[in-house]
Amino acid sequence: MKSRPSGMSGQPRWKTIVETLHREILEGEFDKEGRLPADTKVAERFGVSRMTSRKALAILQNKGLIRIEHGRGAFIETDMLEYRMASRITFPQNVRANKQLPSRKLISAESRSADGWVCSCLDLAPGTSVLAVQLIAESNGRPVAFSTSFLDLPRFSGFVEAMGPEADVESALAKFGFASLWPGTAKVIARMPTEEEAKLLDQSLSRPVVEKRAVEVDENGRPVWCHVTCYAADRIQFVFDGEEPGK
Repeated sequence: MKSRPSGMSGQPRWKTIVETLHREILEGEFDKEGRLPADTKVAERFGVSRMTSRKALAILQNKGLIRIEHGRGAFIETDMLEYRMASRITFPQNVRANKQLPSRKLISAESRSADGWVCSCLDLAPGTSVLAVQLIAESNGRPVAFSTSFLDLPRFSGFVEAMGPEADVESALAKFGFASLWPGTAKVIARMPTEEEAKLLDQSLSRPVVEKRAVEVDENGRPVWCHVTCYAADRIQFVFDGEEPGK
């Protein structure tokens, strides 16, 4: 264990911890996984309570220097995932292009009565039943997006089963005859997360998310599904590529 720094007096102890750990992060003093000591070890090293050590770690997270993963610990924040917004690049393709491993986890799937936005996107009558599928999308096991997708019923009955245990959305769509989709209308805003979103994305309530509401259509322009996706804003950067002249 590293020694307790001198000069602990004269300023709040949490501030000394923040400054010391910040310097050590910049100097590369942690293991190859970028894992910081547990809050109990930090408290022991600096001679403070766990409440104080947790406050210091939370401040480092709010500064974007570390991320705290429940059940795993605190890790140095790595480079953001580059996410290309080209019309037909899927989430798995984007993640693999960053030399990382994509994965998805099914959170829930249920029948709902379509609200006004969903009805507008999918050209449905008010009150039509739709399938709402909630997923967490991960890059190297780290959550980067939480989505709720809407598909009309009974047209997409059996969609969840078609995704399989890996929550493979692309394969499921292909089984229903939609191997390729095209972007329809999309709207993007930045906002603060709800408690549920922060928990699922394993981030602080004080860190923003980027919300994208979008509809995707088939080759004839007919809507297939729509979704609301919340991206962890400090873990992902969007890249918008222009089309080459003449295309």
